[in-house]
Amino acid sequence: MGFDITSKEGISYYTIKSFDNVEDVAHLFSTRMGWNKKNTLENISKVFDVKLENIVVSNQVHGTNIAVVEDINFYKEKVYPNGVDGLMTDKTDIVLVTYYADCVPLFFLDPNKKVIGLAHGGWRGTVQNIGGKMINTMKEKYNSSIDDILVAIGPSIGPCCYEVGIDVYDEFKKRFKFYNEIFKFTSKNKWHLNLWDANKKILMESGVHEENISISNLCTSCNNDIFYSYRKEMGIKERMVAAIEMK
Repeated sequence: MGFDITSKEGISYYTIKSFDNVEDVAHLFSTRMGWNKKNTLENISKVFDVKLENIVVSNQVHGTNIAVVEDINFYKEKVYPNGVDGLMTDKTDIVLVTYYADCVPLFFLDPNKKVIGLAHGGWRGTVQNIGGKMINTMKEKYNSSIDDILVAIGPSIGPCCYEVGIDVYDEFKKRFKFYNEIFKFTSKNKWHLNLWDANKKILMESGVHEENISISNLCTSCNNDIFYSYRKEMGIKERMVAAIEMK
């Protein structure tokens, strides 16, 4: 597993081993231990030692809009209202934050160009190739080399628990030749979907080297003592967060 758990002042969170080896990058994926909707941003401020006004949050609509954040006020006033499922920056002291309760968190890092990013990959974002679009944005906006880009697929609902219907099956079948490799038939018009593998395959089709992709293999539904799970807890309002900052 490419993730480690850390605790600080009663706050528990995961970090990515490959990202931990890079200087000047702070990042985390939160748990339910010490975290709730009321203290999330304060916890991030404490762990990263940043001011609250330096934190930029997503406005997730299960789409593929990617915001390149160069000015926090411009983002908050002009970009955020339109819906944002992907965030990216090469600026220091800006913390990017996205929210989760079963969907797939995707972390992006180019340690050479000093570019960081996050994307919210539910089944809709995955089938619409948000991972590939993040890679393309890194290459086009920052001239990132595909050889340098590191990606991590964080905790989310796993193939063990994520049952979907024919509508989701058909969307993947229409778009990806590998669709039969990410579904496992369970019953009539029902399948288990492996979003971890789907995102990995999409990233590799975009050129990311397999050895540069880390997968947590942590199911939020199975590990409900550690994570919040929308499905397991039947619509719980609490969320985990992914956060990343270039120091």
